[in-house]
Amino acid sequence: MAKRFLEGYNTYDTSGGFGNARKWKQAFRQRMNKDEAKAILQETPQTPYEVLGLTPDATPEAIKKAFRQKIMQWHPDRNPDRKAEAEAMSRQLIAAYSLLTA
Repeated sequence: MAKRFLEGYNTYDTSGGFGNARKWKQAFRQRMNKDEAKAILQETPQTPYEVLGLTPDATPEAIKKAFRQKIMQWHPDRNPDRKAEAEAMSRQLIAAYSLLTA
């Protein structure tokens, strides 16, 4: 019988050097600062709105939705044959989202 997803999750132990849940959560919530985001977006002629495929009058909800769709599309794990391009695009998407939501 196959294990269900949550059964495997319950057995995951991070005490052996993989960090703890609190540190992972803090790292996940930490955003790119504005200077880093601006430096990344200087490499492209697009504005943060154009990177996310939005117009300048986009609502915060639309920005979040567009970011989630684009980041799923360009995640390096989903593009193993174009890993370098996917990593570069992911950085641009994160930078654009950081600037628009800061």
